[in-house]
Amino acid sequence: METLYALCQRELAKDLIFEVEGEPITLSIKGVLLARTESKSYNFSFFEISENEFVLAVQMKGFAVYIGIETDEELEEEFYPDIVRALLENLSPQIALLATKAEREYRGKADVLLDDDMSPSLKEFFYQLLIKHRSGKTVYEQTEVA
Repeated sequence: METLYALCQRELAKDLIFEVEGEPITLSIKGVLLARTESKSYNFSFFEISENEFVLAVQMKGFAVYIGIETDEELEEEFYPDIVRALLENLSPQIALLATKAEREYRGKADVLLDDDMSPSLKEFFYQLLIKHRSGKTVYEQTEVA
C-alpha cells in the first residue's frame, strides 16, 4: 500500500499547464482515489464539482482511478473536451502504472491515495465516493427515469 501512496505522490501530485484558445490554464492535481470495480474494461468519466474543480475518473484493469483537479480560473464547458483529451494523453501512463501495481499489491476496496490540500467541496466528493465504493453502492445516481 505504501508503494501506491508513493507512486501517487511522485507521478500524480503535480501541476499541468495546457493552452486552450491561446490562453494558458493551470490544472493542479489535488487528490487521487483508487477503487476496485467489477469491470475490467476501459472507460472514463468526468464529474464537474464547481466552476474550477472537477474529477476525471479512469477505469482500467478492474480499478477506477479518480483524479481530483483544481484550475487556476473558471473553465467554460466548451473547453472540457479539449481538457479531458489533454489530461488523458498526459496522465494515461501514470494511471496505467498505478492500476498495474494495484493489481499486484492492493487488497482493499477503495482508498484515498493523495490529498494535496483538496478544497472542502472536492474532499467531500471524494469521501462520498469512498463510502459508496466501500459499501458496494453505485457511484452514479440516476436523476431522471430513463
